[in-house]
Amino acid sequence: MIDHVGLFVADANARAEFYGKLLAPLGYVKKHEFPGAVCFANEQDGDSVWLESPKDGQPLVPTHLAFHASGEDAVKAFHEAGLAAGGTDNGQPGPRPNYGPTYYAAFIHDPDGNNIEACLK
Repeated sequence: MIDHVGLFVADANARAEFYGKLLAPLGYVKKHEFPGAVCFANEQDGDSVWLESPKDGQPLVPTHLAFHASGEDAVKAFHEAGLAAGGTDNGQPGPRPNYGPTYYAAFIHDPDGNNIEACLK
């Protein structure tokens, strides 16, 4: 099990509002904020994701990060919240049979190009 992961965004503190809205339907809340770093943790299991601003000269390389959702309604709420917060659609909520027979997911691109997913397996 992974305890926490870091996700690079252009400005972690500026992206805190976007991620607060995006991750709320999945049970994440902002726990810590420092210059250049913001932590969101899951209230149920304590898993966390840290938004990090790149160091001087470090390239910003978009990545894919998937979060487990509690149900289809949470996946749908995640997608709606992401769009409302300024993200772009990268896959409407729905079944993904090519990923697995019960896989259900939605995808949002954050303003920095990261592909953020909420899924059920």
